[in-house]
Amino acid sequence: MKTIIIALAGLGLTAPAFAQAPAVNRNEAIYSADGTKIGKVDRVLTAADGAVSAVRVIYRGKFISIPATTLTAGEKGVTTSLSNAELKKL
Repeated sequence: MKTIIIALAGLGLTAPAFAQAPAVNRNEAIYSADGTKIGKVDRVLTAADGAVSAVRVIYRGKFISIPATTLTAGEKGVTTSLSNAELKKL
């Protein structure tokens, strides 16, 4: 296995880095990929290691959990890569 890693490094290739969720705070505004304000973060859910795993939002009268892997920080707040149609399915 060492040989493969060294060979890939020699070619300028590296293992993919895992995307980390942005820092998210309770009551922070969250927007869909369509640019629509979904609401505010009700709760930040964390994994055993303390990393953000999802955020809970009240959307259309029910709680939904939006995976942290879909979140990015923006000027106005946090944006998910999920569209409104995808959010309705959660």
